[in-house]
Amino acid sequence: MSIAVVIVSYDDPEGTVRAVASVGAQTVAPDEVIVVDHGPGHPTTALGLDATVLTPAANLGFAGGAALGARSTNADWILFLNPDAVAAPDCLERLLEATDAGTGLVGAQVLLPDGRVNAGDNPVHLIGIAWAGRYLEPREDGRPRGVASVSGAAMFARRTALEAIGGITERYFLYHEDVDLSWRMRLAGWDVRFQPQATVTHDYAFDKGARKWFYLERNRAWTVLSCYSGRSLILLAPLLIASEAAIVLKARREDWWPEKRAAWAAVWKDRRALLARRRAVQATRRAGDREILTRMTADLDTALLDGPAPRGSGVVLRAYRRALLALSA
Repeated sequence: MSIAVVIVSYDDPEGTVRAVASVGAQTVAPDEVIVVDHGPGHPTTALGLDATVLTPAANLGFAGGAALGARSTNADWILFLNPDAVAAPDCLERLLEATDAGTGLVGAQVLLPDGRVNAGDNPVHLIGIAWAGRYLEPREDGRPRGVASVSGAAMFARRTALEAIGGITERYFLYHEDVDLSWRMRLAGWDVRFQPQATVTHDYAFDKGARKWFYLERNRAWTVLSCYSGRSLILLAPLLIASEAAIVLKARREDWWPEKRAAWAAVWKDRRALLARRRAVQATRRAGDREILTRMTADLDTALLDGPAPRGSGVVLRAYRRALLALSA
């Protein structure tokens, strides 16, 4: 059983040093550590890291950098670790304990510096929105379990499963790649699990800069339109249209309406690539949408659609989900 760790860094040499040191102190040692350095001047190359440092000519984003790192190893398992995350000494050991022959992806519990939860068992809504599960709650002490999505800050992937589903979607650049990867793993018949006993500490801040919304919305659209069956998309159409209207209102209120428009424009511009990608994703399908929907939620507990929800909307959404489950194969 061989293990590689891939750390994608952008102008954070100090954080990268800490991340590399943490994986070097594991109770189960990785066979190789790969740092993809996007920073101006590639600052990590001068730090003498105990790692292979890759220096792409252009900034590939987290998604492209992670994909490059994954292609650079033949290890059986790959831990994708954020450069601002520090893995507990037994992180890899605990992640391995959560795997069996059917496991494609395992996520660690991501903690804030004060010990509270940052993310890990991340909910995914029917419309494709996902958020940090149990954010700011006390650290969980539980057994591994199946989940809708894991956090990209620390996710452990079986390389052969990753390759079989086409790898991380490089086009995403930033954000939502963990949701997309989790969804496609499950669609292809692989288990996606959360291991609370495997922990990393993440120096996290949710940046609501406008550009972030472009990536979140464009990538969410790609995931939804690629991963759902045609039947599910038809059944979900009223909810998807209504949610777009709600998001537009929020975008206008919070001054990121140009980014929302840009996301729509990017999806339309790349529609042929999206159709090709949809065909490729659906070709890997081994599970019906019912198996996907059982892990999804109809409740919206996320900053993307914050503010007062229409009265009774929760009851309506849960009923919608039950109907989808009844009608899905």
